[in-house]
Amino acid sequence: MPNTRSNGRSGRPRLRRIAAPLLFRAMRRFMSDDFDQITASLAFTTLLSLVPMVALVLAIVSALPSFFAFIENADRMIVNNLLPPGSAGIISTKVMQYSRRAAEVSWLGVGFLVVTAILLLNTIERAFNHVWRVREPRPVWRRVLLYVVVIAVWPLLIGSLAAGVSYGVTSSLGLVGEMPWLRAKMLRVFSIGMLALFFSWLYYAVPNAAVRWRDAWIAGLASALGFVLLQNAFEWYLAYFPSYKAIYGAFAVVPIFLLWVYLSWALVLLGALIAHFLPEFEHGGGRARRRRGGD
Repeated sequence: MPNTRSNGRSGRPRLRRIAAPLLFRAMRRFMSDDFDQITASLAFTTLLSLVPMVALVLAIVSALPSFFAFIENADRMIVNNLLPPGSAGIISTKVMQYSRRAAEVSWLGVGFLVVTAILLLNTIERAFNHVWRVREPRPVWRRVLLYVVVIAVWPLLIGSLAAGVSYGVTSSLGLVGEMPWLRAKMLRVFSIGMLALFFSWLYYAVPNAAVRWRDAWIAGLASALGFVLLQNAFEWYLAYFPSYKAIYGAFAVVPIFLLWVYLSWALVLLGALIAHFLPEFEHGGGRARRRRGGD
């Protein structure tokens, strides 16, 4: 009789064993297949589309009865997980300020916001298709559906869950009120989990290729943890090397944000490469293809 318990336990040690060569393979293709240019393109398009995207999301969620609670929780999650430490507050404030102004424009302006947001989503889709070497894009109706989910459904889902968890944690048996550090830790873990879930969905749904959900989840979790490490590295750099403030003065937030956006997209694309290569390594083909000079 086969030992099912030992077979069930063999998955995790195998994943740990292939983690280093898998990461090396992903980084090698990143450096050899023009991903630095793709990352720069994504960073530039993000800077161009950030305010229109936020304006569209605000226009959609403003119909919610708990609009202000939604914005507060979503803003807290973004500041804590997706923006560079030390500059997150001012970046978030300015983006929200400009987005509220953009949301008040005419219908012609709304059309511009939609086109700019679609430009970003189309650039992301092409980048992911490049990871999986997909040359044929998905049909137009499927792309429209995908973009609607990204712009409308995911912000509502994340904001609603964040508000629900924040309320649940705050009111749970009175424990969290007496220990604010525990509340902060629980919300931090939830934020990382939601970030991992969002990245996993991107890796699963955006490329026009068949991706296993398990591979997408492993890559999404790795990317979310990578964001935590990136934040810690940024915080350490800003604390121990403050010379950038002497050079840029009041404009120091600009190069910091530019670098953060670039590194963030590099991390997201590395996660996509991990999801792409993971099936090969799990079936023992990664090392053989590497010896043959594969991608």
